[in-house]
Formats: sequence, C-alpha cells, structure tokens
Amino acid sequence: MADRNEPTDPESFATDIPLTDVFGTHPKTLLVSALLAESEDLTTHFTIPELARITGLEESTVETHVAELETTGIVAETDELEDAKTYVFAEGTDAVDTIRRLRDELFEAEREAQK
Repeated sequence: MADRNEPTDPESFATDIPLTDVFGTHPKTLLVSALLAESEDLTTHFTIPELARITGLEESTVETHVAELETTGIVAETDELEDAKTYVFAEGTDAVDTIRRLRDELFEAEREAQK
C-alpha cells in the first residue's frame, strides 16, 4: 500500500516549497509544510481528510504522523469542529518557533540563489 497519492487536487501544495526541497517528501515534512503554509491564519484548523488532500498522503498515513507530531509537541489537537478532530501547529513552543525560523532561512536562501 502506498503512503502517497499523486496530488491532483489544486490544493495539494505541500511539495513545492523549500522545506521539501531540502528534506524531501517524508510524510512529516509534508504535514509540517502544509501547516506552515496556513499557520499565519491562526483560525485555520485542519481535519485529517483536509491534510490528506493538501499533502497527497493517504488518510491513514496522515493519522499516524499527526499523532507522532502531536506527541512531540509540534501539532496540537483542537475542538474547532464538533464532529471531527482538527489540528494546528502548537504555537508558542520552541520546536515550532525553530521550524518557522528554518522555513524563513530556507526561503531566503532560495531567493538569494535565484538572483
């Protein structure tokens, strides 16, 4: 069974950013990339199916890796929807702050390389 679907949905964007250019398309990298892309809007909460669509991963794979990211304090479960668990970046943690700095540095390095 494959972990990834070919992302055909126009919302599948998590593979075309510097973080995945450097670290590849491991499921956790894709999930972090997806959460980073929307994390500036703190009202954005993702369900497992939404994360699967955005990353091109199977829902079962998303569930497994989101649980691991939650255990490490990178992702937090929210109760934004009554009928489904939703997830966001665990804002204010050292790990998330470090990931944001890394993302910013990678974007800057990519921009400099394109000059």
